[in-house]
Amino acid sequence: TPQSTTMDPGPGGPNTATTPSLDTGSVITGTRSGTSRGSRKSRRSKLIKSKVDKHMVIFDPPGEDDESEYPGVTIVEDEEGVIEAFKKINYYMTPRMSQATREIFVSFGGSNMSRQGFISLIAITDGFGITHIFDVITLEDALWDNGMKDFLEIAYNEKVVFNTRGAKDCLFNCHGITYKGMFDLRIIEVMERGKIKTYARLPHEQAVKGGISKQIVSKKYLFTEDEMISYYVKDASSLRSVGSELDEKVWRSRKNGVDDKCIKWMVEYQKFIITLWKNFKFGDEKKDLLYWISSEIYNAMFFDKEVRTYDVYEENDCTPQNVCCYLTTDQPLGGVRCEMCMRMLPVSEFTKEMLLKKVPMGCRLCKLIEVDGIKVSKPPVRIARKKKKKKKKKKKKTKSKEKKVRIEGEEDESSSSSSSSSSSSSSDDDDTKSKKSGKSGKSGKSGKSGKSGILKKNETNKK
Repeated sequence: TPQSTTMDPGPGGPNTATTPSLDTGSVITGTRSGTSRGSRKSRRSKLIKSKVDKHMVIFDPPGEDDESEYPGVTIVEDEEGVIEAFKKINYYMTPRMSQATREIFVSFGGSNMSRQGFISLIAITDGFGITHIFDVITLEDALWDNGMKDFLEIAYNEKVVFNTRGAKDCLFNCHGITYKGMFDLRIIEVMERGKIKTYARLPHEQAVKGGISKQIVSKKYLFTEDEMISYYVKDASSLRSVGSELDEKVWRSRKNGVDDKCIKWMVEYQKFIITLWKNFKFGDEKKDLLYWISSEIYNAMFFDKEVRTYDVYEENDCTPQNVCCYLTTDQPLGGVRCEMCMRMLPVSEFTKEMLLKKVPMGCRLCKLIEVDGIKVSKPPVRIARKKKKKKKKKKKKTKSKEKKVRIEGEEDESSSSSSSSSSSSSSDDDDTKSKKSGKSGKSGKSGKSGKSGILKKNETNKK
């Protein structure tokens, strides 16, 4: 029988100070001796733990008239609150192989998040729906020294985020923190696009494979927040628009604490990440490794640059080259720097003329952006609405065709009946004439006239 392990109930349980055991021979790691499947209780506990993530309660902000606090959300503005918050968050700072809920959701709020901007708030939501919003401006060093720096620099806790390239650049250049261990849903969605259920038709493009042209799902561009909601959220009205950012003054102002607009924005953004995360499946070691490496490469695009340009070639929605790891984590090494996007890329991205320094250096993606321009975002159309409209049109067309056929048939029948009635009337006139001729003539003549009458009948029938 496998060795039994005692699991920590988590931050909401009675023993919050204890940490989960790290026994490598436990049932959770997948090692078994013989063909034992464990007791009924252990199997049932596994099913319950696997369903905890998907049935997690998502907090809702109050309405405009409601003056109560946000349920499940605590705003941390002093050093004591930071220490108490990280007593619960430390549960996720241990290796993830023996935790019931592994994922933790992180988002950053600020203005122009880069080496030239700043971070105002950091929101952390655990697997049980408890959220802490940390005020970076008021806490300053008290936040980084009491657990936040260690939490962000740990690489083996699954921090689920969405497009944190600018936040990583700001954390390193402004605060000296190397942000690691993120699972970026924006790059994971491109890797799994076409394999997940959507509520609108995905963009397609024409491709040639084996000499045959086919329409395949386009992975040329990355989706924005609003596009993600329209494609992967069933009830789009449950989420407010998270794409509109606030002004720099609103993020910096601390007259009566943190502004309510900033808190609402952070709450809605966390809610957006959680609802989007429910569409993906995590748990496979090979896939999780590919997701992790791809997210690390994608979020290090601005962080690795010595000089940033802040132009179209750097900040765009195009899927970057040599970032997505579909089969292996090995990516070609970059030996040549592109003069447009300032990235180190392999030699295969450039032409011979560029390598001989006859033409300015520019990778394939930057040349396409220069010619075609930037993607113009179009609102996607829901699949269900299109199908209903098509069915209605088809029914109307079939009914009109049937009506036309019936009218033509009725005209044919009426014309045939009129022709038959005229022929019958002519035949009756011939019979009366033959009878009169038979009575007036003699017997020989009557026989001839009778024969002639029969011949006339046959002729009329033929006509």
